[in-house]
Amino acid sequence: MNRESGPGLPQLLMRRPHLSGLPEHPAPDGTAIRPATDADCDAVAVLLSDAFGMEWTAGRVRAALTANPQVDTVYVATQGTVVLATASARLDHDAFPGSGYVHWVGTSVAARRQGLGRAVCIAVLRRFADIGCDDAVLETDDDRIAAIRLYMALGFEPELRHPEDARRWSRVRWQMSENQREA
Repeated sequence: MNRESGPGLPQLLMRRPHLSGLPEHPAPDGTAIRPATDADCDAVAVLLSDAFGMEWTAGRVRAALTANPQVDTVYVATQGTVVLATASARLDHDAFPGSGYVHWVGTSVAARRQGLGRAVCIAVLRRFADIGCDDAVLETDDDRIAAIRLYMALGFEPELRHPEDARRWSRVRWQMSENQREA
């Protein structure tokens, strides 16, 4: 459910209109970006629970991500054996034909603001380019201001699909400017 906008409203939609000119995704020193394995499911569950404030289990990670036929690749940022961030490359041909869908992006609270979310998102975008997607989309909640700022920096743009979206995006932009003044 979209926590900020209320029940009945869809998540906000963003689109990166092309996959050319993708930035590099160097992992910060001491970290690696790689596809997740089944051995990572417990750690990804802890990370997603931490990042989103909802319960994830290894079984839910397998069902929703690693064993989901719509999910091409789940990427993780690791430091040694510790999973610090994740993002998934999903293909939903019915809802978004020709597009890659950036799915379940999360960074552990302790590892935020280190460039790990950016690095796993770029890995996902590069995967979409490699498999021939035309563009990339994602859905997010109105209150995920830091994530929206990252997505915009990666070239994603708001896409209006609901009558309330213009008002919602106006509010998001206001919150972004307020957060910028407080920093």
